[in-house]
Amino acid sequence: MHRGWLAAVGVALLGGVATGASGQEHADRGNAAAGREYALHNCESCHVVAANQDLRPLIPGYAPSFSEIANRPTTTAESLRVFLSHPHAYGNMPYPDLGARDLADLVAYISSLRGKQ
Repeated sequence: MHRGWLAAVGVALLGGVATGASGQEHADRGNAAAGREYALHNCESCHVVAANQDLRPLIPGYAPSFSEIANRPTTTAESLRVFLSHPHAYGNMPYPDLGARDLADLVAYISSLRGKQ
C-alpha cells in the first residue's frame, strides 16, 4: 500500500515536471499574436508593425518595418532575441525592459513575418 502511494506521488510529480518543461518550451517559442499586440501598442510610432495597423509611424520610413526586419538574410530568432534583450546603438529607440514572455512573443511575431512582404 505504501509503495502504491509513493508510485502515485512520483507519477504526479513527474507529470508536473513534464508539464512545466512543456510550458517552458512554449514560453521559449512565444505567441506571435501576443507579440503583434505588444508591438502595436509599443512600437508602431516608429515601425510599421503590421500592414493594417491603425496608427502609422510618426515619420514614414524612419525605422524599418517588422516585415523588412524579418526578411533580412541575417535575421534569425536568436539574432532578434539578442538584439531585443541588450542595449543597442539606436539611442533614439526606446529600450523597453522586456520580460521573458514579451521578448518571446515579439520574436515569434517578427519571425512569423519571414517570407511575407
